[in-house]
Amino acid sequence: MRDASVVFIFAGCPPEELLELRRFGYLLVSTADCQGVEKAVDVKAYVRGKFAVVVGDAELAKRLDVGCMAWEEALDFLRCARRRGEG
Repeated sequence: MRDASVVFIFAGCPPEELLELRRFGYLLVSTADCQGVEKAVDVKAYVRGKFAVVVGDAELAKRLDVGCMAWEEALDFLRCARRRGEG
């Protein structure tokens, strides 16, 4: 597990476009086996001490007591990061 202050958590595999978030220093993890994304066996270990957001699964976000964002919101976040030239 890398040390990143922001982690995006996916219950399934994210769309390929969202993998670009890694370029901006964000950690991407999934509860599923996905190419290009770390598999989180113990998701809570990725949440401790981080700003964590679950994408597309409000129930998982509630169980972890972290933020939640819809798929489209995550894509909007990525577009904003691109415009700001982060990374």
